[in-house]
Amino acid sequence: MGAVFKVDGGAGVGFAGDGERTVFPFQFAVFGSDDVAVRVDGKPVTTGFHVALNDGEEAPGGAVIFEVAPWVGAAISIRRYLRLRRLSAYGSSASPRGDAVDRDLDYLTAALGDVDQAMVGSLRLDPADQDKGDLALPRMVPGRALVWNDQGDGLANGPDAGEIASAWQHGAMAQDAASRAEAAGTRAETALAGFQKQMAGAAFDLDLRAQNVTLWQDERRMPVIDAPGDRIMDIRETGALVRLSNGGRLSLPGVSAARNGVRYRVVNGDGTMVDISAASGDQIVPLDGAAVRSVYALPIRGDCVDLICDGGRWFAAPIAQNGPVVKLLRTGSQDIPAGGYFIVEWDQVAEDSHGLYDAALHGIGSLPPGFYHVDAGVNFAIGDTAVAVSAYVERQGAAGWSTHLQASDIVGSGSNATQSVRVSGIARIGIGTDNALRLRVRHSDSVTRQIAAGSVMSWFHLCRVGG
Repeated sequence: MGAVFKVDGGAGVGFAGDGERTVFPFQFAVFGSDDVAVRVDGKPVTTGFHVALNDGEEAPGGAVIFEVAPWVGAAISIRRYLRLRRLSAYGSSASPRGDAVDRDLDYLTAALGDVDQAMVGSLRLDPADQDKGDLALPRMVPGRALVWNDQGDGLANGPDAGEIASAWQHGAMAQDAASRAEAAGTRAETALAGFQKQMAGAAFDLDLRAQNVTLWQDERRMPVIDAPGDRIMDIRETGALVRLSNGGRLSLPGVSAARNGVRYRVVNGDGTMVDISAASGDQIVPLDGAAVRSVYALPIRGDCVDLICDGGRWFAAPIAQNGPVVKLLRTGSQDIPAGGYFIVEWDQVAEDSHGLYDAALHGIGSLPPGFYHVDAGVNFAIGDTAVAVSAYVERQGAAGWSTHLQASDIVGSGSNATQSVRVSGIARIGIGTDNALRLRVRHSDSVTRQIAAGSVMSWFHLCRVGG
């Protein structure tokens, strides 16, 4: 007795052509060579091949043999396609043969299996909704979307693409109008607060433990907001004076048409490193010529900046920026060869509030434009003879490094003593160029001299005094 016919999995198989292979086997049962449907790259193929079926019940399937090998990368699909038909005719005068009945039942089983596989990829109602409605389609209307009807028990024709786009535009306009209304309300609230506090003026901050006093007069009489931590400003707080402290960060809202004219004034209230961060994808444009960036630093106590949104960008207008920018100290001894010039290398950064120390240049690079007070000193070990020493502050420009400030002195003779040679003055830093400084020294001795070791003996101080 033969095995009972059954359907395992799908009645189809796929291959990729390699330009050489012509024989492509399949293992699903068919009842004739015309039950095999072949597609190449999704298109039906009816010529250029023949189907060879296997013999016997134990080895179903066969092979599709192409006359010319499909090209490289061709997608070859071989599937069973059973048409609606009977394989045998039973007369009324004789008993039907068992093998004919069995073959017809096998055919019906295979056809039902193909229907079952096809149902897997069809749209079906959730079991919980089986008795709630039907999926009868409405009459065809070009360009319309299918939607559930108001009762939720059937399909209906919905809006077309133009109506959907129009609804989206109306929603965007409504959102913009709401933002503008909120901005107008905010400005009204701010104006009312300013009117009620028109007698308010100076702000006074006294810290007895730290012995610090901050006193300022804001000419716009803006309300003061203390933001010691990570503060995200709201559009309703426009016009506020924000005092950052304790390493806080002010996070700006994203730019939009509704925020056109929104303004904040931000001050560093305690001298810790605080900064202002733009929203994701936005940039802050400094009005002092510095580089556009997403984080605007206020490292020094008293640093103050106005932030203005024009609806498309945030602008930063510095009001006051002062205090030391960078302080480099040399704590170890260093040999200065005889004759020639020697760039001082710094082995410790005691304070680098802007992250501008550049070990490759042995100086400070990428400075914001403005005027800087420079105070640099090199501590020499006194030797047996006096020696002439010169110190130069050099600025890097388009043509390379050039002397910007210079000082000369005579280091006396003696033993177990040191003497500092100091250079001080105002250096100008340009916009985009001429924005790096370094220290170079020379001495007149014919032998090597040494920079003395010490905790604060050789230094390079830089302080921004104006934009």
